[in-house]
Amino acid sequence: MESGLGPSAASGPMPLHARAIALLSAIGTLWIFFLMVLILIDVVGRGAFNSPLLGVPEMVRFSIVAIVFLQLPQTLRTGGLTRSDVLLGRLLEKRPAVGYALQGLFHLTGMVLFLILFGTLWPIMIEAFSAGGFYGSAGLIQIPTGPLYVIMLIGSGAMALQFLLLAWHDARVPLGHEQAVAVGGPGE
Repeated sequence: MESGLGPSAASGPMPLHARAIALLSAIGTLWIFFLMVLILIDVVGRGAFNSPLLGVPEMVRFSIVAIVFLQLPQTLRTGGLTRSDVLLGRLLEKRPAVGYALQGLFHLTGMVLFLILFGTLWPIMIEAFSAGGFYGSAGLIQIPTGPLYVIMLIGSGAMALQFLLLAWHDARVPLGHEQAVAVGGPGE
């Protein structure tokens, strides 16, 4: 199975977009670690002291969406996004031009969908900041929703860009301008 990942990572430094996407994923990983610590403190507080840490369930619910949007672009870039490769794998092997055209169409469709999501989230983010929207229980814990929408916008934009780069790669491989790389191989 082929992916839109270029072999350039093995021979040189990662391009700026790849470093930015890796940074987003690292932030998501650190966020997961932070949540694990919060949950541990909450469980110990509930069990040992009958005093839970306020706001942990709300923080976990809020964070799951942010973590997904932070880590999804890196998952796509490294070939880890789940998809069925039965037909596409055979086409890439037996009829590469058709396979790369179909894979390019898949990547362009992904780009369009994430651009639509970006366009949909933009006014919601503006409204969340202007209205002072929050998530949680009034008086106990209030988490502003504006920053979550910013993270979702960044993740959507990064996904759209990564899908575009993969589509560009798919268009260049059949022309001999790029080398095909197996999924999970070196990333750009």
